[in-house]
Amino acid sequence: MVQKSGASPRQQASAQTAFYEAIGRMETLVDQETALLRENRAVELTDFNHRKQQGLLELNRILRNFSHFDIQLVDRECIRRLVRKLEANRQILAHHLRAMDEISSLVSRAMQEAESDGTYDRGGA
Repeated sequence: MVQKSGASPRQQASAQTAFYEAIGRMETLVDQETALLRENRAVELTDFNHRKQQGLLELNRILRNFSHFDIQLVDRECIRRLVRKLEANRQILAHHLRAMDEISSLVSRAMQEAESDGTYDRGGA
């Protein structure tokens, strides 16, 4: 490894270890969310989004300690694997959002129809 801003080889090795560990945590998190969504189980999306944002922030902080040479040595396959998992996660989230939009439209339409047929008219009771 080429030293960057006075970092020792040990510090740089530590940064690489931290990088791969952070990638692993992100993969686990994305896998968990995707599995829950595929099983149609209740998912606290706010919590998952917050945790994914924290993971990206952690990766950015770790990468600041990498030299250009260190970045060239990163295992590209682990990055590609995370990208594939993120894409699968994005697709299942988009599917759920479309479903929620359809449900919302159906409920809205049903409410409008119920209002127009006199069901909720004050004089009807």
